[in-house]
Amino acid sequence: MIKKIFFKIINLLYPVTCSLCGKDLTAISKYKICDECKKSFNKIRNDICQKCGINLGDGGDLCCTCRKNLQIYGFDKLRSVYLYKGNLRKLILKFKYSNRPFLYKDFAFEMSKSIQEYDFFKSSDFIIPVPLNILRKIKRGYNQAELLAKGVSTKTEIPILRNILFRKKITKPQFKLSKSERIKNIDNSFIVKNKNVIKGKTILLVDDIATTCSTVSSCANVLKCNGAQKVYVLTLARD
Repeated sequence: MIKKIFFKIINLLYPVTCSLCGKDLTAISKYKICDECKKSFNKIRNDICQKCGINLGDGGDLCCTCRKNLQIYGFDKLRSVYLYKGNLRKLILKFKYSNRPFLYKDFAFEMSKSIQEYDFFKSSDFIIPVPLNILRKIKRGYNQAELLAKGVSTKTEIPILRNILFRKKITKPQFKLSKSERIKNIDNSFIVKNKNVIKGKTILLVDDIATTCSTVSSCANVLKCNGAQKVYVLTLARD
């Protein structure tokens, strides 16, 4: 009884609300998105390309792009939790651009479920987040991919490596570019340090959104060129 009264007082003094709809949450809640809002997110189901993870409206095993060239992407497999649309898109934009780093706990919790859903993820030796260029990280105050990787690592106990993959040049924001421009923009943008750590290992690369897959593919290529055996990709959303 005393405990319930205490938390009611805490809720009155320091109200915690859902980051999307504003509904009241308990003051001790670890998560900041209510269950009803989570239900509104568009989960990616079974009809996906077995290589790049894109939704396939007409079924099949591979999308047209991967069917034409199975080696077009540097990674071995990519999977995403949600479609990048609707309420989830609004929250991801808040997460990245409106100083909502705490949302990573909600997102990483859902992403970690995919590790159990797809058996190939379980062979991952290390998690590596897609790096953000230094100027953008300073301006934003955090790398959203690194926060997601931290959350997934905590849930799955797969170790995270932060001192391996780096951006070696400052590029334009990818969302402002066409597909061909994105590929050119990100080409040769990453370097690997301490490569002996990843030699012969299976890497789980983590990012927030996969659109053209040019960024994660470029990361995967440089990781493999420096000794990684396999690179899987897990993203929160797929555009």
